[in-house]
Amino acid sequence: MFLDGGFCSLAEMYGYRDPIHKISVGYRLLERCWGQGIASEALGMMIDYLYGETDIEIITASTMIENQASARVLTKNGFPLVAHAVGEDWGYGQPTIADKWIR
Repeated sequence: MFLDGGFCSLAEMYGYRDPIHKISVGYRLLERCWGQGIASEALGMMIDYLYGETDIEIITASTMIENQASARVLTKNGFPLVAHAVGEDWGYGQPTIADKWIR
């Protein structure tokens, strides 16, 4: 996504699991773009697309436990917290401790 002509953020869908019609979503923003509703809007558009235009039945997301702003974005978009402080493999040397969300 772009804001004022410059790169601001990205939103992604990944980890598609065809047999159970499940996908994960994520978003990242540059700090200068925080607090402007961009993540909430992007997530809302992904949800609308996935549930309205595909056969997806389950959407999941993960957040770093200290990222309360991202947790609020998920909560506002109807994702309840389903697991707290579990290991997530984000490609670092060790698992990242994350919270898990599902919708």
